[in-house]
Amino acid sequence: MAATVYLSAAAIDQLTTAQRALDEHVTSSATGYCLRCQLIGPCPTNEQAAATFTRYGRLPRRTPGATRPQLINARRITAGPDPATDLTRRYQP
Repeated sequence: MAATVYLSAAAIDQLTTAQRALDEHVTSSATGYCLRCQLIGPCPTNEQAAATFTRYGRLPRRTPGATRPQLINARRITAGPDPATDLTRRYQP
């Protein structure tokens, strides 16, 4: 049978602060660096916040896409000539 566990106001404040730290100190999937402090991640702030959740036996809320996985293997491209301009030009033999 499951029991309900209630947390004190101080514990809830610590979890709220830890959640805020996790939201700010996200390790980028593309570079491996913390997006906030630019250290190789997970940074010490992220580790401390995760330890707070472990101490209370809770899981943090995760924001989908926070680590920006779409940037993995992404390359910067330069803008070339617009192909649409070739379509509007009239044919001249």
